[in-house]
Amino acid sequence: MNNKPPIYKEIIKLSLPLMFIQICQASLGLVDTLLAGQYHYKDLAAVGLASNIWTPIAILITGIMYALVPKFSSADAKQDNEACAKLLALGKRNATVLSVLGFLALQLFAFSAPYIISDQEVAKISQHYLHAVAFAVPGLTYMILYRFFNEGRGDMLPIALTGALLLVLNSVLNFVLVNGHLGLPALGGLGCGVATAITTYCALFCLFALSRKSLKSLNNNNRSVESSEARNLMLEGLPIGIALILEVLALTALAFFASVLGTKVVAAHQVAINVAMVVFMIPVAISSAATIQVSKYRGMSLPFESKRSGIAALTMATLYGGIMTVLILVFGKQIAPWFSEDPEVIALISSLIIFIAMFQLVDAIQMVAAGILRGLEEFVRPLVTVLFVYWIVIIPISYAIGVKGWLVDQPDIEHIWLLLTCGLTFAALLLGTQSYLQLTKNVHKPELANA
Repeated sequence: MNNKPPIYKEIIKLSLPLMFIQICQASLGLVDTLLAGQYHYKDLAAVGLASNIWTPIAILITGIMYALVPKFSSADAKQDNEACAKLLALGKRNATVLSVLGFLALQLFAFSAPYIISDQEVAKISQHYLHAVAFAVPGLTYMILYRFFNEGRGDMLPIALTGALLLVLNSVLNFVLVNGHLGLPALGGLGCGVATAITTYCALFCLFALSRKSLKSLNNNNRSVESSEARNLMLEGLPIGIALILEVLALTALAFFASVLGTKVVAAHQVAINVAMVVFMIPVAISSAATIQVSKYRGMSLPFESKRSGIAALTMATLYGGIMTVLILVFGKQIAPWFSEDPEVIALISSLIIFIAMFQLVDAIQMVAAGILRGLEEFVRPLVTVLFVYWIVIIPISYAIGVKGWLVDQPDIEHIWLLLTCGLTFAALLLGTQSYLQLTKNVHKPELANA
């Protein structure tokens, strides 16, 4: 009789709601890009550049708060409501600190926009967008807290419902505010920022209401926490946040490299990035499921099942990456006209779609491998890999070849994307090898294998 846990079934069960949630979140940027592009290509470029500033801040906050997920999961498995209540109180304190810092950082970047963006019309739109979207940060941070509270306890329904509301409401508000319907003035790119801020608070209140029964059971009112405990929790999440933000900041740097090549190049680059991000959300979900499963079996002292979970997740990522490569190559160019009516922008988008197809497989593998390492509490290895691949290899060489034109006849955006694809391939090899070796090493640890 086979008593082994149904590994693939467990990962799929976790991945499906996470996929829906991730796709809803990623689609927010896609909606901004789509509607701003239909309004004017300069608004598209402005929203793209501003998004490359605000998104890293949101992701850093998410990474730091992510340390709560395994802790909530462990406490919930033990039915330790006291520990859950304490974690929630610590999370609230950290959420308040991160909200203030994130808001101030975005306002500072908004005032700096005219100095870092060469096209002053684009800079002005970006500045207004950042001023507006900064007000979304507190709502977003607390929404992340309640999301991770539910995610750690395995209750995905409130998060999925909130994600659906977030996408629908943001789409409607973008359509109204960007184009000026219902008697409102057309705000263009600024409308995207205002829509994001309004939608975030609506989603926060929705998630809080859906989580209220679970929150009430914790009796968390007026619970005091030590500053040192909150600080330690923040420091635990910092390596995750730094690794994520270094990767996103690398994409931000590439966006500013594209801005040197012209406003229409920026517009096409931003469309390609947003399309890639939406497709990328499914490997992110598989990665999160791998983290949960690998860490669960590791905590239960079942290293062989931990390894099976990791290998299963990598297999799923490989299959997904291969399928998406084929689909994007076949149908990718047909979506370019959705984002712009400018023939030159459409042509540039079509050329970049090929590179998106090229790196789907390796991108999926490197993301899931990083998730496995996090499940094994190996937080430093993904950080070092991201630092090396992006900031020592991709960024300097992309600037030299793609912007300055070293070793090529003429600098262009295709060279930057080709180098990005090569770098992601290298990252997939490094992280894939490291994750497999660490999983195998745990199987052969006597204290784990014989527990």
